[in-house]
Amino acid sequence: MANLIELTTKNNTAILTMNTAENRHNPAFLAEFNLHLDHIEADQNIKSVILTSSSDKNWSLGIDLQWMSNPSILPAAISDFMVQIGDLFKRIVTFPMPIIAVLNGHTYGNGAVLACACDFRFMKSDKGFFCFPEVDVMVPFVPSMFPIINKAISQTFFNRLAMSGERVGAEQLLENKVVEAVFANNDELQAGALEFAQQFNKNRWIYAQNKTQMNKQILLTMKEEDPSFIDNISKLLWKNLQKK
Repeated sequence: MANLIELTTKNNTAILTMNTAENRHNPAFLAEFNLHLDHIEADQNIKSVILTSSSDKNWSLGIDLQWMSNPSILPAAISDFMVQIGDLFKRIVTFPMPIIAVLNGHTYGNGAVLACACDFRFMKSDKGFFCFPEVDVMVPFVPSMFPIINKAISQTFFNRLAMSGERVGAEQLLENKVVEAVFANNDELQAGALEFAQQFNKNRWIYAQNKTQMNKQILLTMKEEDPSFIDNISKLLWKNLQKK
């Protein structure tokens, strides 16, 4: 069986390729993601990371609601999973090198939050929308997701996306400075993002220090607000999912 995420390298860049049709987030996905990050940190030759998808349609559609709504999944498992998501985002926003999201397909929900957690974003214009459908699927944002999103998206633009669930394309994201650049197709996107990634050759210590300081509000919110929110919302979320 193919890995959920494949790790390859090109020169000093690690390429993480999400490997399923929708790249949904569940405990297995998070565990594999963290394992690859362990391997990347252990390789001192790596200076940057690209996060892309093998699907020609989707980058990531976010939380695996099918897994979460399984009758065997109890509120405690949902709570643990939400904590694990936060732990992965914390790792990304303090990771000692740039992580570059290469959005080569639809990027929805927690997938969009994952893209915002990354340091840079690139997108192609021929296929793919970006969307926060939480308002329609009845899955709330965890408190620390707001500062994660706001480091990539202005408050005004995010308010529009979060309140409406509207899907937007690459050009709108470029106009609102959510992505660094837009490419015409996937081949040009992958080549352009790799060229950008391979410019980096920074000291890991200073990179981690700067990212930690820049993202201090994210880390503070994770510590002070997320635990009680997750504890309370996981029970309500479980009840809502069991009704569907």
